[in-house]
Amino acid sequence: MSCSTATSHSIKENSLIEHDSIQLIDYNSESYTLKKIEYVGECVLSNHLSKDTLTIELLSRNMQFSPPPDWDFILKNDTLNITFHYKYSQKDTIVYNKVDNRYDTLHLVHMAFDIHGDDLAPKGKMETFRFKGFKECPATIYLNGTDYKKYPTEDIESKTYNGNIINRINMNGFKEGVWLEFYETGELREKKYYENGRLLNGKTYDRNGKDLHYIAESSGGITTLQTDSLFNK
Repeated sequence: MSCSTATSHSIKENSLIEHDSIQLIDYNSESYTLKKIEYVGECVLSNHLSKDTLTIELLSRNMQFSPPPDWDFILKNDTLNITFHYKYSQKDTIVYNKVDNRYDTLHLVHMAFDIHGDDLAPKGKMETFRFKGFKECPATIYLNGTDYKKYPTEDIESKTYNGNIINRINMNGFKEGVWLEFYETGELREKKYYENGRLLNGKTYDRNGKDLHYIAESSGGITTLQTDSLFNK
């Protein structure tokens, strides 16, 4: 990579950082639902260069910080390390040390930040960084010590049944195609059809193969609505 090595000092709130020719000019964070982070993992959604402006979009865990943390970055050998630092406050207190017959200073550190998440909110968030002064895209990106790989381009999981691919988790981390569930004795219990996590239709069967009822799911996949009973199951 032809970019020169750059290091930075912390970004204070409402300020920018600049070192040599590389400058962090913008940061944004927002909830992201197009990929399911539970399967895809923390990854690079986009990494592109326009003239000398580098835009990086990362899929991260949806944790919120209050107040916003400070940021550092280091660019070295095609690797960009981005690090956030929690805010702390320090208070010095002078106390008398009876054992040594002297006054000592205690440095009390208080964590002046709050980390929180919303159980009802999406599990992932997109963090967008914009830098100026780049000549090429970095080959590797770390955020707080985690290596952010490129998002998957193929199915993450799948199974084979009678020569057919079933129970797929697609590259976005959602259920895709035919999903089958079986009784412990091997008979088919449920058959569902998904499109990128959205249930299209499905049925449930008893052990003799009798069609019991259709199935519908909520958009978040949290609840299942059964349109008639399972008394024959």
